[in-house]
Amino acid sequence: MKRADVTIALILTGMAAFILLEAGKLSFGSMRVPRTAFFPIILATLLLILSLILLGQALRGARTVRGPDRIEAEGWYRIGATLVTLVGFALVLERLGFLLSTFLLMVLLLRAIEPQAWPKVIAVALVTSLVVYAIFGWLLGIPLPAGVLGI
Repeated sequence: MKRADVTIALILTGMAAFILLEAGKLSFGSMRVPRTAFFPIILATLLLILSLILLGQALRGARTVRGPDRIEAEGWYRIGATLVTLVGFALVLERLGFLLSTFLLMVLLLRAIEPQAWPKVIAVALVTSLVVYAIFGWLLGIPLPAGVLGI
């Protein structure tokens, strides 16, 4: 496990360094007026810090108590179903619109992949769709696909 952690930490450190180098060619802006390099630099710095922490833990010899868990057949089914659902979301987003697509995505994830009761599914899907729409559509002013609802 130690060797795998060191390898992953080095790969992530290299990736963060590459992103920082490439983003350094762009305009950073300021906290009030962020430019194109703002988020890549912030996220790459966070990735660099976390990967260095992982590297330090791996080199120091911090070991996990148990090994990695094996994914059972049902787990692979859920992973595949989630990926198919997300691809379907991307395909219908423009036609159905953001609100309806997000609502249907949440219904599928909550009902088909991890079965929940219908009242809970409808409530969570509705609240999630409206909150995400409010944040991105109204608060941040990002144009979202209107689709068949025209919203």
